[in-house]
Amino acid sequence: MRPTLRRISLAVAAAMAVFTAALPGTATAQGGQGQQGQQGQQGRTYHVATWGADRDSGSPRHPFRTIGRCTEQVGPGDTCLIHRGNYRERVAPPSGRADAPVTLAAYGDGPVTVDGTRTVTGWQDAGGGLVATDVKLPLDRSENALFLDGERAMEGRWPNSGSDPLNPSWAVAERSSTDQHIDDPDLPDGDFTGATVHLWAGSNPWSQQTGSVTATSDGALDFQGGNYRCTPLCMGDQDYRNYYLVGAKATLDQPGEWYYDKDAGRLYLVPPKGGIAGHTVTAKHESWGVDLSHSSHVTVRGLELWGTSLRTGADSTGVLVEGVRARYISEFSTLPMPRDDELAIPPGEGHIVASRVLNSGVQILGHGNTLRDSDIGYSAGTGVLLRGSGNTVTGNYIHDVGWMGSYTPGVEINGSGQTVTHNTIRRTGRASIDTAWQLNGVPFHDNRIAYNDLSEAMRTSRDGSPFYVCCNLDAKGTSVDHNTVHDADGQVGYYIDNSSGNFLLHHNVAYNTGTRGTFFNGHSSVSLGNRDHNSSYGTGISTAAVRLSGATDATGTYVSNDVALTPMEISGPGDPAPVVRNNLLPPADPGYTDARNGELWPRADSPAIDAGEKVDGVTGEGRGDGPDQGAYEYGEPIWSSGCRLAGCETRVRNDGWKATASDGADASAAVDGVQTTQWRGDAPQAAGQSLTVDLGTAKTFGRLAIDAGLDATGHPSGFAVSVSRDGEHWGTPVARVSGRSFTQDAVFGQRTARYLRIELTRPDENPWAVNEIRLYADGPDAAATLQAERAEVVRGVERGEAATSVLGTGDAIGLRGVRFGAGADTLTVRLASGGCGDCALRLRLDSPEGPVAATLPVRGTGGTDEWRERSVRLPRTVTGSHDVYLVATGGHRVAAVDWLTLR
Repeated sequence: MRPTLRRISLAVAAAMAVFTAALPGTATAQGGQGQQGQQGQQGRTYHVATWGADRDSGSPRHPFRTIGRCTEQVGPGDTCLIHRGNYRERVAPPSGRADAPVTLAAYGDGPVTVDGTRTVTGWQDAGGGLVATDVKLPLDRSENALFLDGERAMEGRWPNSGSDPLNPSWAVAERSSTDQHIDDPDLPDGDFTGATVHLWAGSNPWSQQTGSVTATSDGALDFQGGNYRCTPLCMGDQDYRNYYLVGAKATLDQPGEWYYDKDAGRLYLVPPKGGIAGHTVTAKHESWGVDLSHSSHVTVRGLELWGTSLRTGADSTGVLVEGVRARYISEFSTLPMPRDDELAIPPGEGHIVASRVLNSGVQILGHGNTLRDSDIGYSAGTGVLLRGSGNTVTGNYIHDVGWMGSYTPGVEINGSGQTVTHNTIRRTGRASIDTAWQLNGVPFHDNRIAYNDLSEAMRTSRDGSPFYVCCNLDAKGTSVDHNTVHDADGQVGYYIDNSSGNFLLHHNVAYNTGTRGTFFNGHSSVSLGNRDHNSSYGTGISTAAVRLSGATDATGTYVSNDVALTPMEISGPGDPAPVVRNNLLPPADPGYTDARNGELWPRADSPAIDAGEKVDGVTGEGRGDGPDQGAYEYGEPIWSSGCRLAGCETRVRNDGWKATASDGADASAAVDGVQTTQWRGDAPQAAGQSLTVDLGTAKTFGRLAIDAGLDATGHPSGFAVSVSRDGEHWGTPVARVSGRSFTQDAVFGQRTARYLRIELTRPDENPWAVNEIRLYADGPDAAATLQAERAEVVRGVERGEAATSVLGTGDAIGLRGVRFGAGADTLTVRLASGGCGDCALRLRLDSPEGPVAATLPVRGTGGTDEWRERSVRLPRTVTGSHDVYLVATGGHRVAAVDWLTLR
């Protein structure tokens, strides 16, 4: 969910306190007893505070003013403890040693922000409703960024767009346009020469491109650049003819838009209504606020980054980055071809897709480095770049990245021996996880990509997937397992493209991914050693659960133990053919628990139970006569994917919503949980047409997504969102949205309501179409299945891959910000226990010692590996939002917990 910018999560602040409390020497420092100069096995601790002075000693009472002064003093084993505040500097610490790292850590008394921006002052009236100031911005013109009162300001563009860069407005060129020329009668008057034209055009535009305007005339412009491959990526008589203009003074026409004349060193801005007085403008100055490119054995803990990013270097090793919160890490407005020296294969025109991958995002380069438990958001390019070998990216929340539309994903994996696990990656322009062979080369060995939750991908492309790898890769020893992909706008869930081989996929889940769940594309060549075992495919896959096509040689390719709601499509397998057997396919009912909400684990009557074949290295012994088919073993705890940070769980559960069009027509296809079904209006769009959604009971939500699937014409041109508790009284709309994105988001302050209405505000020649309406909020939905191993707080217990260890008296697990909506009166817990006389799990609200909302007596289930559901009614209905804790009482071994629900 797009947050109010600069809002600091209490959960993040609490995490900082936990992180810093664990630091060597922190307890004495916080107690006021630690002094600079004390040295033991762990080294010295220096303090940094905005109220300090660099001439001082760095003690708790006399801290340094800047982080840079502290990094000048530290050596192996030393620590910089940084107190709350904003630090506008570039931080580049020296190396530590493997047994004595240098540590930079937030003290725990509030957010510590490394700010890559600088304040811009001296604004004067420039005529035409503009203000201007003379300033030298040090970055390349295409990489500038401006912030107005802590919000990202939009560079002047046409057509105007809202603040969400993943929900842009596009102009649509006439079909008479050509590869270097645009005809558009809606093009406004003005000189756009020198502006950047951003193209999303072609017959199948799997990447975006930019060019430079060379001439403008009435309703037309010429440009150079872009159009590297026609017709798939070419402006002209194509299905997709989308473009916008940016970077011209003539585009400045709404408050907050800006233009920088680099030659003159002059910055222009459309001021807020009422003028610039009282407002703060900052501009990006520093690309790498935390620069570890020449550092090894450094720990960075609990810092925040604003308008800048962090990188390690090709020779870095032993770097640990944890608990970091980064916002607006990369900005650019052009998509240049990668340099020849950046490529791993010979240059070619198609390499435009790899534009900006290597110079954007948080970058974990080198060997044996780790990024974990961090919140990385808002990048025009990559979220995280992983390059080298033996690095780890785990437990992170990565979101709102890749909006420029090249192959810049949530995580770009290059190299071998990399580990990417337990990340939640949401809202990406193209893929969530990607490997570009242009930069990586062919070897992709011994990587582990597991337990990741990938959703809302492919916002600015169509021919791709949340998990995408290309091309000709050799993935010997690489495992892609226990991942979940869903609610994406491309065509596939897991896409092994263009003759890549030796990928082992197993125990993965896909739903609402378009035409296919998994696609092995031989591309008139080979598909060697690709395997997919024990995967589960749900709703919203229209054509094939698994497709293999175009392979002249499918040696070693093997698909078994999969469960799906759609058939498989194996065509052109060549000789030898792949092995495809022992899959549970239509017309059989797989017996999923709740396919509409992505709960694809088997019910007790599922024919998948004990029906799987044994596959070495993939299946275990199973609980019955053999392993189950599909991604989940019946009777075992249910594994989950994704991170545990605030924001990792936001989807509102669909309990059977109903939708009605303003003309009285049934619009259930818009809310049936199946992204490949579509409701479509009967007439061209007109203001006043609406859809009304009944959620069945009041829900809490703050973002609405309208997904038009692959439809190139049916997205609404403008709409307003209203909410109601009773379906009669609506009040003022909570959001207004305009644009041409195929998935459109309305973001507003959280509301609790049973009904919502989407009403068109603009006409369009095409009827509007909705494939799926989804709702999101801060924190998990109490009615959803809340996986215990994803608890944000644990006390005295360990989290496994699918459940907790056994809780004893006083042990607790906690989930923050659980949303109860209209209320919950029943607690259900899936647990395993040997039993004890007075054992119980107490549901407490807001803290582990908070009020008791329910007590669930724990009766034995037959042992700590036998799982049963236990329920209890709550004495009083719980409403609103609460932190929720399960606290054990009554014995040393009360119960292990798989999941809980509150409904």
